[in-house]
Amino acid sequence: MIRVGWFRLLAVLVLSLGISPLSAQDDPMSDPPQSSIENPAQVELTAEDALTGIDGLVDADARVSGNTITITGTADDTSVINAAEQAVLSATGARVDNQIELSLDVQNRTIGAAHRVSERLESWIAYLPVIPVAIVILLLAALLAWFVGKLSWPYDRFTKNPFLQDIIRRLTQSAVILAGILLALEVLDAMALVGGVLGAAGVAGIAIGFAFKDLIENYIASVLLSLRQPFRPQDHVVIDGHEGLVTAMNTRSTVLTTFDGNIVRIPNATVFKTTLINYTSDTRRRFNFTAGVGYDVNLPQAIEIGIQTLLDTPGVLAAPKPVALVTTLGDSSITIQLFGWVDQSESSFGVVRSNAMQNIKAQFDKFNIDMPEPIYKIRIEGNTPVSAPDQPASPTGTESGPADTAHEDEKAKSDIRPDTTIQSMSSETARSQGDDNLLSEDAPSE
Repeated sequence: MIRVGWFRLLAVLVLSLGISPLSAQDDPMSDPPQSSIENPAQVELTAEDALTGIDGLVDADARVSGNTITITGTADDTSVINAAEQAVLSATGARVDNQIELSLDVQNRTIGAAHRVSERLESWIAYLPVIPVAIVILLLAALLAWFVGKLSWPYDRFTKNPFLQDIIRRLTQSAVILAGILLALEVLDAMALVGGVLGAAGVAGIAIGFAFKDLIENYIASVLLSLRQPFRPQDHVVIDGHEGLVTAMNTRSTVLTTFDGNIVRIPNATVFKTTLINYTSDTRRRFNFTAGVGYDVNLPQAIEIGIQTLLDTPGVLAAPKPVALVTTLGDSSITIQLFGWVDQSESSFGVVRSNAMQNIKAQFDKFNIDMPEPIYKIRIEGNTPVSAPDQPASPTGTESGPADTAHEDEKAKSDIRPDTTIQSMSSETARSQGDDNLLSEDAPSE
């Protein structure tokens, strides 16, 4: 029993410590040892011959140890060290242990630098015959990009929006210039520069994107708004709490002319994301107002008179029909809310609503429909005698009886034609925008 307990304890320790009962030599998953280089003497001679052709390398030597070639010597430049390693690797195909040291002698380092500069000058001199060819290719690409930018019919086939046409034109010109640069680099055998340039451009693009995030956001929003315009020029809209006529839209903002005559510029990103109300998309617009009547009034009669008065008011549409509803039973009056429709293309919305309110007041007075004022009762406790309060005057100015007949048949006679003052101001502002105005009557609308 004791021996069994010890065996169990030993098994637990082995499992907890992760000890494998197999040795490393018996492990079938271990990598087999690599074999040594065959004919080391011949490989050393091959490596030394490869090192002999490296300029700037002195005291070069190569020794084979197992499956590795160790190279030693002194170089006057770091490029010489790398060139020596690549030469031995290409000549032998074996693993290379580079032990070449960089010379600390000033004269040798100077000679190495001069040698490196002379090699670069020689390479540039070798490129001199093809440099004019590359320059001609760039000039032809620039000329072709200019010619493509002057054309108009290819872009008219894509869209009628001038803003989108300009974007397509610029993208086409950029593509032509880029193709010319790549072709010139291919002639110069310098395509390796493209990777570095693209990497630097990517990093620069990220930095610029963060720095000019708002400008880029507004530009993209202007493109989307130009594709499907939610409004037209001179539309009556409410954008982000600002009400007015749409005047213009550029690559950064949308311009409104308010009914106070002020110019408001709203960023296109805000226009794209915020709630937008367009009163011009449907020329019909409903107005409403309330009127209070007394509790002793015949409500069906008051509602009928209100509806008929709205129908008789110039500018109020017969279809949809006006409506009058009882909405509140107040402390001293009953509230009736009246609704009517106006065609804004033919009548001024504000003037028709004002005339309707005046006519309702006149008709209610004519038919003795009481429109009471708020009445308050004040109670004063104590022995001081209080005189009786004056009775409130009736809406007609008398205690009772018919209303003043001098104003019975009078109706509001304000001019209901639309006021074009703000439209004229908005048109002048739009003309001042010139070609920067992105709004187009031909663009599809939402």
